[in-house]
Amino acid sequence: MSTIKNDTGAKPGSIYRIALQNFVTYKQVELFPGPSLNMIIGPNGTGKSTFVCAIILGLCGKTSVIGRAKKISEYVRSGCQDSTIEIELYQQPGQRNVIITRNFNLNDSSTWSIDHKTVREKQVQELIALLNIQVDNLCQLLPQDRVQDFSKMDPQQLLRSTLSAVNGQQSVNQLDELIKCRDQQRGLSTKLDNNAQLMQEQIRLNERLKLVIDAMKQRKEIEQQIEICEKKKLWIEYQDLREKVVECTNDKKEAVKLYNSHKTKMEPLEKVIEKAKSDISSLEQQKLRTSREVDTLKDRVKEAMNAVHTHEYTIKDIEASYQEKLERYKNRERELEEARVKLDKLMTDKTRLEEKVGDDSSVRMDLAELHKSITKTNAALEILKKQKLDAQYDLENNVIPQIRLYQNKKRNLEDVNVKRLEFLNSYSEDCYKAVLWLRKNKDMFQAPVYEPMMLEINFTDPKFARYLESTVPARDLVAFTFESTQDMNLFLQKVRTEGNLKRINAICSQPGKINTPPRDIQQLSYLGFYTYLIDTITGPDAIIRYLCKQYSIHRIPIGNDHTYNNSGSVPNDITYFYTENHRFTVRVSAYSGAKSSSTIEIRPARLLANTVDVDKRDNYTAQIENFEKTAQAHKNKIKVLDTKLGTLEGNLNELNTRRKTINEGIEKVKAISSQIRLQTNKIRDIENEPFFNIQQERDRCKKKQRNCVIKQCKLHEEICNDLKNLETKVLNGQMWKVKLDFKRNAIVQQESELRELKNELRNVQATLENIENTLARAKSTAKEKLVEAKRSCANKLPHEADFPYKKEFDKLPSDLNSLQEHCYEMQTRMDCMDKGDEQIIKEYEEREKMIAKLKTEVNNSSDMNKQLVGKMKKISSQWLPPLLVLLGDINRSFGNMFAKMGCAGEIKLDKGGGDEDYDKYGISVLVSFRQSEQLQQLTRHAQSGGERALSTALYLLALQQLTTVPFRCVDEINQGMDPINERKMFSLLVKVTTEFDNAQYFLLTPKLLTNLEYNAKIMVHTIMNGKAIMNYRKWKYNKFIENAPNYNM
Repeated sequence: MSTIKNDTGAKPGSIYRIALQNFVTYKQVELFPGPSLNMIIGPNGTGKSTFVCAIILGLCGKTSVIGRAKKISEYVRSGCQDSTIEIELYQQPGQRNVIITRNFNLNDSSTWSIDHKTVREKQVQELIALLNIQVDNLCQLLPQDRVQDFSKMDPQQLLRSTLSAVNGQQSVNQLDELIKCRDQQRGLSTKLDNNAQLMQEQIRLNERLKLVIDAMKQRKEIEQQIEICEKKKLWIEYQDLREKVVECTNDKKEAVKLYNSHKTKMEPLEKVIEKAKSDISSLEQQKLRTSREVDTLKDRVKEAMNAVHTHEYTIKDIEASYQEKLERYKNRERELEEARVKLDKLMTDKTRLEEKVGDDSSVRMDLAELHKSITKTNAALEILKKQKLDAQYDLENNVIPQIRLYQNKKRNLEDVNVKRLEFLNSYSEDCYKAVLWLRKNKDMFQAPVYEPMMLEINFTDPKFARYLESTVPARDLVAFTFESTQDMNLFLQKVRTEGNLKRINAICSQPGKINTPPRDIQQLSYLGFYTYLIDTITGPDAIIRYLCKQYSIHRIPIGNDHTYNNSGSVPNDITYFYTENHRFTVRVSAYSGAKSSSTIEIRPARLLANTVDVDKRDNYTAQIENFEKTAQAHKNKIKVLDTKLGTLEGNLNELNTRRKTINEGIEKVKAISSQIRLQTNKIRDIENEPFFNIQQERDRCKKKQRNCVIKQCKLHEEICNDLKNLETKVLNGQMWKVKLDFKRNAIVQQESELRELKNELRNVQATLENIENTLARAKSTAKEKLVEAKRSCANKLPHEADFPYKKEFDKLPSDLNSLQEHCYEMQTRMDCMDKGDEQIIKEYEEREKMIAKLKTEVNNSSDMNKQLVGKMKKISSQWLPPLLVLLGDINRSFGNMFAKMGCAGEIKLDKGGGDEDYDKYGISVLVSFRQSEQLQQLTRHAQSGGERALSTALYLLALQQLTTVPFRCVDEINQGMDPINERKMFSLLVKVTTEFDNAQYFLLTPKLLTNLEYNAKIMVHTIMNGKAIMNYRKWKYNKFIENAPNYNM
């Protein structure tokens, strides 16, 4: 921050110091100008103008203001990388000076700082504007290369520069506002005249169409009445649908009660079955456990019996042994021989039996293999039984119910003709009765007869129904179709004359398919078209032929939203087409050939709303076929499983038989082995028999027999206990078996009941679904009808107070048939009237809108014009009087200066046109340098260079006393002046800049005349340059003054 304060009363914004570093020719220099006139002199090329460039660039000026180099990097001293400009400015009295520094480099990059703190350039600009410094105003700074540009300024530019230099930016802004208002006023005046002329022309054209339009308006009123009829018809139809919704809701409630009733019945039964299954599982475990215990007891009894028998055999053997010993003792040799023969026979029998049965290891292996086979067979039997049960369960509980479900759905879907017939009854009772009559009397006709189209036609997708209904009138959709004219006349006679059914329509169409030229919809796919109307419907050939011939449905394409957005690109040969929600009709005028199109939003289908969904029906049929195939596959699987079960059970019986045969052979081998052992012992005993004591042997034999009997008794006691337990276990097993059979029989009955309840529940559920579907369709239809009705009546309901058609609805019949007759009557009246050209109405209405718009614009333009005139008067009253006063002051000062020079000069306001043409306002500088000349405009062609320079200098001096800028700078303005004018100009300059409290002034010149008048307020700065010149810091000004007398020659 500077240490210098504004204590001398210097103007805020005037320059205290300029410091340059590496700028143009200066490596380093510092200039301290005076507060009044500063004369900077020196030879050409020494760097005088460099200070002007530094002031401009250092105070946010552009290089274009200087008029020299275009890039700021060109002001960097040669051989250096960057340059610095530092300018210290006075602020308000008592405040410290502000230092503005700009540093820039060879890359044209600049950095700014205020009081050595880095800031943005915008902050510097705000400070400079606050001090009213205008470096781009030639009236404040006039560089050497721009001196000639001053005389090139036109009066308008000179006025702006003068206002900016003297009165500041506010006066310039007022001028800009006046010019802007004047331009707007001119535009409004032109627009006002054009609009008024165009409005009269449009009124004249519309008067010619008035009569035609009146007739068309009358027809339009009838159309509106018909439209109101249609609106009320929508509400009546909605009421009918609402009643149907209520009826379906009641049916649903009853169905839900029935469903819940069945559900309630099922729940306890399911719990009972679940508990029974749990009991069966427990009983099976009990039975299995008892069976195992019985088998264990049987084995124990069998082992005990075998032991008893063994002891019995032992007792007998002991007795036999004793007898044999006794007998042997009597006949030892004979017995020994017989025993050996018997042993040989036993050995032979055993060998033969072992050959038949097999050895012990092979028998064990055979038994092990048989046991393994039996186990595998039992496991396979269990798996097959489970698979059979699973297949039966899936067949009975899943597949068959699904077949019934889809059959019900298909049946409900195919009942659409019943719904259509019901709707036909509500739409036209006569037509409904005629259909019933035709169904009873079809044999009266020779050729095929078709019921109304709405009963015969179906769609590939229900969404296409509204397109056909929007194309074909209702009278044809309820018309009967005949292939024979004779049949048609007979039918009409029967139903109209004899049956008194008046509202019956009939058409005649040839049989057979229609041959239409092939059309590829893919050629129109780029516009969003994806099918033709004929490809969306199915029906008898005679009906399709009639629709193609009468309504060309084979030439009506259907598109999507992309088609709607690109409707203008549809080929000219397509005059009727649909987008997603709109119908387009294209007409070509027979007179002018002009193409016009009308767009109508498509309403939801009514007569064809209930349509058979062919895809859904085919889907249901396919589902039924798939489930029937699955059911047949399950049945075939069950048969295969039964066959496999029979085979496995036969194999199991065969395996058990083989195991029994092997076990019997083993028992025989064991018995023979026991006999062989006894016989061998007998032979050994005979051979080794010592002396035989009959009494001792008898006692020993009895003792052995007694031991065996004791053991037998114990075994008999165990057998009795085991038999009692076995009896208990067998009885328990039988009891578990009986209970298990009872439980199984009971659960079979309960499962059968549950299955029946489930079937009934599925039927009830299917009925409920049908009712819900019917209710959903009814609600959807009612909702769509309500939306359609509300949309047609501005989203208002008939019972609301602000309903727009309340009075009209009250006048119309409330019965649908009566309303339909009234609508037909209005339609007949409208058909008798000339339809006219919609284009005429459109042109008339558009022209009326244009006339109203033009009237509004004319009124608005007139009001705006008045506002602009008032605004200009207000601004002009604030701006023009001060301007005239200012120009008067400048003119007096300018004229006096020119008079002192012996010439004449005048400054005046040049309006250039009218008083309100502010863009032509300017300052005219009139000068005359000779007594015989008239005052002439200052231009670069009329005056010489010296005369222009003198005029410029005097004009700037005239501004000096009036200016609000803190300083002014003029570079070499005296060049080209003759010595007399230069001396007079300098005298005026000194007087103006020093005698009054004016702004700081810089005059740069390479030379001065001798003997000019100076005073103490003038500060002369001499610029010298060269290699021998000392540095400015070494120059001692006071010392030079002291030594000056010594230098006098």
